[in-house]
Amino acid sequence: MSERHAGSSVPSWAPEDGTGDLGQNGGMSLGQFTPRPGDAVTGAMVAGLVGVAPELVEFVWRNDNGGLTFRYRAARQDQPTYLTWLPARLRGLGEKARARAAWVAPYVPVPVFSELREGLGGVWMTSAALPGDSAVGPWGKAHPEAAVRAIATGLRRLHDGAPAASCPFTWDIRARADAVRCAVATGGCWRQAPDDYLASWSTKRAYEVLTRGCALAPDPVVCHGDPCAPNTVLSPATGAFVGLVDLGDLGVADRWADLAIASWSLGWNYGPGWEPLFFDTYGAVPDPRRIAFYRLLGAAPTG
Repeated sequence: MSERHAGSSVPSWAPEDGTGDLGQNGGMSLGQFTPRPGDAVTGAMVAGLVGVAPELVEFVWRNDNGGLTFRYRAARQDQPTYLTWLPARLRGLGEKARARAAWVAPYVPVPVFSELREGLGGVWMTSAALPGDSAVGPWGKAHPEAAVRAIATGLRRLHDGAPAASCPFTWDIRARADAVRCAVATGGCWRQAPDDYLASWSTKRAYEVLTRGCALAPDPVVCHGDPCAPNTVLSPATGAFVGLVDLGDLGVADRWADLAIASWSLGWNYGPGWEPLFFDTYGAVPDPRRIAFYRLLGAAPTG
């Protein structure tokens, strides 16, 4: 998984390296961590836009729809600022992320985004970093037990604290399952994952998982939508949960849509064996049927 920054709303899935945010074209997202000569926006251009020296601007992320994120620290700033630039055609995705972050902010710490502005041939917005580090930063990697506890604690806080009844954002799980079923039927690439969890699945098994999953009664909560390990921010001093980032897919869904993906991502980032601690900290007994269903939905591209 990617080493996520604490103020962004960009996708998180890439082996070391979420959906529908600022760069998802179905399934899990693959990004880039280094600038390219052909990038539409450079650090020097960002420096000119925000009025800081070019050496104070750092490239952070390129998502798979062409969005770019940079980090800079202005004079007398304790925390860095993140600037996300999007092609004009992706303005709607930027607005989507802003709206969800603003709605959930009273219930769980998240980045606060500026208005979208036009510039540099597209649109851009800024956000202040949360006061901590990604759960897959150097401290989290060195202290995986604390990181796993922080990830589980953050999701429990979101699921318990944000009121599903008044959340204006929802997921259409059945529509996504239908799209995955179509991908399976047409020989599409539905086994995408950074491990071999789906590699041995037959088409028959995929159909069975989809059919049984759609028949399960959901346990609706406000879900993060891309709860991979890098999207939790923790304190490197104590290991405590600090906040959540990458909120472009936040909405009401079965809590297992989050739990299945969050627990899956632990092995990609910290190695095997951490799922029991995750579920124990969260306070849930693993549900194999729901885990299989939501991991299939999370891995299969639908766009």
